[in-house]
Amino acid sequence: MLIRASIGTLAAVGIANVKVLAEPGVAYLLQYSEEGCLAECHFCSQSSKSRASKDLLSRVVWPVVELENVAPKLAEKFERTCVQSVIKPHFVEELHQIVKTLSHYGLKISLSTTPIPSSDLRTFKSEGVDFLGVGLDAATPEVARKVGKPYPYEAYLDFVEKAVEVFGRGRVVVHLVVGLGESIRDAVETIAKIHALGARVSLFAFTPVGGTPMERWPRPPLRYYRVLQIANYLLSNGAPTESIVDIDRVCVRSSVGEGLEVLRTLSMALLTSGCPSCNRPYYTESPRGELYNYPLAAQLPPVEELLRELSCDIS
Repeated sequence: MLIRASIGTLAAVGIANVKVLAEPGVAYLLQYSEEGCLAECHFCSQSSKSRASKDLLSRVVWPVVELENVAPKLAEKFERTCVQSVIKPHFVEELHQIVKTLSHYGLKISLSTTPIPSSDLRTFKSEGVDFLGVGLDAATPEVARKVGKPYPYEAYLDFVEKAVEVFGRGRVVVHLVVGLGESIRDAVETIAKIHALGARVSLFAFTPVGGTPMERWPRPPLRYYRVLQIANYLLSNGAPTESIVDIDRVCVRSSVGEGLEVLRTLSMALLTSGCPSCNRPYYTESPRGELYNYPLAAQLPPVEELLRELSCDIS
């Protein structure tokens, strides 16, 4: 069976001869379709609306490989693999085959999908999937419509709720793309809503890709993204978010909550958020530019530096 794998994943198992600056924490796989995905998401290179190469997802190249050939090599290098779906005829049935093949080699599996029946979720769990990703992407119903999401915003939230019932609290990870036209308050309210449902949030910075309808759309300001990363981190830790983050001014009240334990670890908010061990190296940025998501803890700035940069005193 044909499947795509990220170039970093293939380099890690010796199939691709390319230099990587940070190895992936998990093996990243993408369901194969020659025509890409039937959805019309305006920001995605796999979209039916995109003229971009189907070898791309965000700014990463995903070569086509035979699943049966690569699976044993993945199991030698990785504990977990992340399988991302595309909408095409019979894609759910094919996902079951992919999951069963990977489970055969003892890999833990995170599966990322659009809304599908709860019966399939229960089957996937029995086949070895222990974390589920949901591509909500848009922070509001209006943004979802404008960027061409295939299902209504509320349908995704209903699906998240059902998925939490199947996989348990903390084992459903909702993907949210920042910079699609939402307000920062819209984004924070959506993040809070997702956490209240028992799910987690994985933040992505919008990345323009040539050939997509949004190729000229600007990237989100780094400060805007940083404050959302911190808000997500605080919410996931049950910390008093709005006493630390001034959402409307897009800054951090570093003097408030002095001595609060979570402040000492606030730089951790800048790490890639997602399933266990997920670090998506340079998925949304060039390693030569500003990092929206840090793949390695060793790269993180000191918390004092972060608080100075985002302080409400200099906003």
